[in-house]
Amino acid sequence: MYTILLGISAAASWAIADIFIAQSTKTVKPLLGASLVNIVGAVLFGVYYLIFIRHPFQVNDGGIILCALAGFAITLASAFFFTALHKGPVGIVSALSSTYPAVTLILAVAVFGATINTEQGAGFLMVVVGVVTAAGLHAQKTQLESKTGSGAWTALLAALLWGVGYGVLAEGVRLIGWQTASLVQFGVLAVCCLSFVVVGWKKGAVSTSTLKTALKNRAILGAAIAQQTGAILLNVGLSNDTTGGSIIVALSACYPVLTTIMAYFIFKERIPALAMVGGLLAIMGIVILSL
Repeated sequence: MYTILLGISAAASWAIADIFIAQSTKTVKPLLGASLVNIVGAVLFGVYYLIFIRHPFQVNDGGIILCALAGFAITLASAFFFTALHKGPVGIVSALSSTYPAVTLILAVAVFGATINTEQGAGFLMVVVGVVTAAGLHAQKTQLESKTGSGAWTALLAALLWGVGYGVLAEGVRLIGWQTASLVQFGVLAVCCLSFVVVGWKKGAVSTSTLKTALKNRAILGAAIAQQTGAILLNVGLSNDTTGGSIIVALSACYPVLTTIMAYFIFKERIPALAMVGGLLAIMGIVILSL
C-alpha cells in the first residue's frame, strides 16, 4: 500500500508541475523551460540532501553507473518527447509516449528477474491502457492525416528511453539506496539539461534576456519544486517496489489523467468522453493494484 500511495503522490506532483509548465510556456520556450525546471530542481535537491538527508554516499560501481545511465536516458527521452510534440500530432504523441511503463515491466522481468502476479498484471494493464487513452488516443483521424507521422516514431523512442531509464533506475536504487541514486540521477540530468542550454546559447536560440525572463518566471520555480517532489517520491517508491519498479512507474504515469482534470478546472478545457473512460479505467487499475 505504501508503494501505491507514493506512486499516486508522484503522479499528483507531476500533474501540478505540468500546470506550472503550461503557464510558463506563455513567456518561455518549452525546451528551455524544461531544461531550467530540471536544473533548478536538481539544485534544490542538492541543498535538501546536504541539509536534511545527510545520507552517506553509497559506493557501488554498478549502482552508480545504472543511475547515471538512467539520468541520461530520461533526459534524452524528454528531449525526444518535446521534439515529438513539435512534429505532432499532439494526441498521438502523448498517447504513444505514455506506454513507457510497459517497457519498464519488460526490462524488469526479462533482465532483472522481477515477478508480478496475475492481479498485478491485470491492474498494470488497465492503468497503462487507461493512461494511453486519456493521454490522447482519442485524436481524430483527420489530425492523423494532417501530419507526416514522424512525431509518432519520435514519441515511441521517447517511451523506449523513459521505460529503460526507469527500469535501470529501479535496479540502481536497489543497489545503492534511493538517496545516493537520486543524487547521481539528478546530477547527470542537470548536466545534460545544462548542455542543452549551452547548445541553444551557441546557436542563438537562448540569450541573456530570455534566460533572465525564464529565471524570473515563478511558474518555472513552481514546476521545479513540483517535478522534483514527484521524482523523489518515485525514487523512494522504487526502493519499496518488489516488481522491479513496474507498479510504481505505471502508477506515476497516471499524471496525464490528473493533469486533464486540473486543466478542466483551471483552464476550462473540455474533457473528451473517451478521455474520461480512460481515466476511469486507470483508476480501476489503481484500485486492483492496491488490493
